[in-house]
Amino acid sequence: MATIRQHIPQSPLSRICLPHVMEIGIVVGAYFAYMYSRALVFSDFQSTALANARRVIEFEKSAGFFWEPGWQSWAIESARSLVIFFNWAYIVTFFPIVLTASVVLYFTNRERYRYYRNVVLLSFLIALVGFMLFPLAPPRMIAEHFVDTINIFGPSGYASRELTNYYNAYAAMPSLHFGWTVMFGIIFIRTNHKLIKIFGVIYPTMTLFAITITGNHYITDAIGGGLLILASFLAMELGFRRRFFLPVMFCWTRKKVALRSGTDMEVGSTTGGRPSLAD
Repeated sequence: MATIRQHIPQSPLSRICLPHVMEIGIVVGAYFAYMYSRALVFSDFQSTALANARRVIEFEKSAGFFWEPGWQSWAIESARSLVIFFNWAYIVTFFPIVLTASVVLYFTNRERYRYYRNVVLLSFLIALVGFMLFPLAPPRMIAEHFVDTINIFGPSGYASRELTNYYNAYAAMPSLHFGWTVMFGIIFIRTNHKLIKIFGVIYPTMTLFAITITGNHYITDAIGGGLLILASFLAMELGFRRRFFLPVMFCWTRKKVALRSGTDMEVGSTTGGRPSLAD
């Protein structure tokens, strides 16, 4: 074992490949965490997700922005080609763009890549807790209000039952689909290319309509995804880059240690097991 450990750092190939393998490992590990943590809290996961969906609908009705069924009905009745466009946009403008942009950023600007990767991981960890504590069925499963446009208008392969085994259908809140699109929109806006800047505005806007008109997310999910990515950016900027929270945590820890030490001394004085401050 010692011979192997001494040999690995000396291999140029291992030094080149190890960072790339670690990045792939992070992505694969996150995917398995996403898939296998969905039923850790609730035994009847599907029923809970459907009940939560009706709670979200009632919330949007009471707040006055339950607009998704109207958007969907108008699109199906008046602009069916637009529905098909959003069906495809929902599928091909997320992972293909996200992965392509990530790979380009990884090989062109490793420092910026790590920064945005950490924002994504932080938002993912928070969202994972949300998926477990608040499983939410997507609108397309509530047949009295919504239509599953991808199942009806295609592409049929994406709506197949076999494909549903590879994603968590009840992870609608918060919408990482929208939140990560907002983050990549920010990345595109920060470039020096005018057309890419324009795309950075169009991309999250188009995604908002794609996720709602296809019946995959509520407006509330999109709001949750936007707030989540904002909170992740703030945590990265204030908590990690500027160390804003470190003085607070240090003072809190020092206070706790001081209180604990004082309590131990008082206990020792009372029992005779330890000397008190007076001694």
